[in-house]
Amino acid sequence: MTMRLSIAFALLLAAPAVFAADQKDAARPAFPRGIPKGVPKAPKMGPALSNPGSPVARLYRATPEERERALEKLPARMQEQFRQQLARFDAMPKAQQEVLIKRAERFAALSAEEKAAVAGLMQEMRKLPEDRRRELGLAIRRMQPLSAEERQRRIESDAFKGRFSADEQRIVIGLSQVMTP
Repeated sequence: MTMRLSIAFALLLAAPAVFAADQKDAARPAFPRGIPKGVPKAPKMGPALSNPGSPVARLYRATPEERERALEKLPARMQEQFRQQLARFDAMPKAQQEVLIKRAERFAALSAEEKAAVAGLMQEMRKLPEDRRRELGLAIRRMQPLSAEERQRRIESDAFKGRFSADEQRIVIGLSQVMTP
């Protein structure tokens, strides 16, 4: 008798969990996995935008020992920020790392005036509202995998001109010259 009571009690305790699991599955709509055929894929994009003129970009190619020697000379708070940025860089796939290294090298090769112009464009972009800044960043990232001719066609398109103001177009065009591989 006590065995039957124990089993009944265990079933009674388990019933709400089973019922809740059924309800949870019923409430969740069934979505097919993957992208259905005929749906266009998102355009290819390059790696996230980063400031190619930042001091940490100079440490991308450095060995861990060289990085550590350079970081030791900085204030503690800056050391932590640089270490976080370098950790993000180290976690990227090699192809993205190479793009960022080339971007930093391209920036380093610019004249002082050109560097100042790029820094000014980045400041202008940072001052934009978040939604516009995101749109400009996406436009620049979408230009990264394009050839120079394809980039030029995109810049000259009515869609591009209709999507961005004259100032935003200037920012996208100026930064895409440095940010593209």
